[in-house]
Amino acid sequence: MISKYLATYIKFKPIFSSLNDFAVTSLSNPTPLLTDPCFDSNRRTVVYTFGYRGKTDGPATTAVLNSYLATKKRNVILLDWQEEAQSGVLGIPLGYALFAVPNAKRIGHELGYALLTLSEAGLNMTEIHLVGHSLGAHIMGYAGRWTRKRGHVISRITGLDPARALFEGTFALQSGLDRTCAKFVDIIHTNPGSYGMSQSSGTVDLWPNYSPHDGIQPGCPSGQFEMFTPEDLCSHDRAWRYLVESIQNGTAFPAVAADSFNSWLAIKTPPNVTNYMGDLTNTKARGNYYLSTNNQKPFSKGSQGMMPPSSTILK
Repeated sequence: MISKYLATYIKFKPIFSSLNDFAVTSLSNPTPLLTDPCFDSNRRTVVYTFGYRGKTDGPATTAVLNSYLATKKRNVILLDWQEEAQSGVLGIPLGYALFAVPNAKRIGHELGYALLTLSEAGLNMTEIHLVGHSLGAHIMGYAGRWTRKRGHVISRITGLDPARALFEGTFALQSGLDRTCAKFVDIIHTNPGSYGMSQSSGTVDLWPNYSPHDGIQPGCPSGQFEMFTPEDLCSHDRAWRYLVESIQNGTAFPAVAADSFNSWLAIKTPPNVTNYMGDLTNTKARGNYYLSTNNQKPFSKGSQGMMPPSSTILK
């Protein structure tokens, strides 16, 4: 096994029985992955990556990978771009704009090249599922767009509160994850208008605890906090926390289809037809879905979560 600290290239890390049992493969030469005895070509393959300033042993990475491993039904791969995702001496805002975002685009294209190479070597592209948090969601979008232009379409991309800065609004300079990047793109919005994007851009967009007034999830503190502290990132991080709970219980988060937030508020009884946020999202679904959650784990309210909060005032 190659130590994860030795490689100087972007690392494609198949995770086997546990987070301590992995191989390291370069994106420029990923085909050894297919001959590894621990890689099952008959299984769906999930590729996950973290966002800006993320780490391979960070809480999001650890929780998401362990949850997928526990299902024992998928090949699990980590796209490790930890060094390229850091702010460095530039500080958080400049490091993001001048270092991490350009790296994300380049790495997304390199991931696209690796997936295309694997496809040509026999990997079934219809069984590929890319998952990314924050800026990592846009990496997956870049990869999907790169392969699509070359005639190979990724089956599914899940965006966990895709990063907003430079991708939406007045200063949008980049085209990140959207519904064109894969056959099916589901996006979980937990901090819209702040760290996360506020516009519907997926095949399906899920809006847990949406409010037109703020992007704060229940149980998260409000106010001004130092950037990238746990308090500051609480709502942004709920996206991966909800995903983890959904992997453990696929029907944990039933959601209601609605054209808009106000349409959801007008619902008086739970609908018969629902979709689920997270791992079991229906890939035939389209449009916006709304739900509410508890303010702490377990976040699932079950069917009660389909109903809008009674305290919310329609405006």
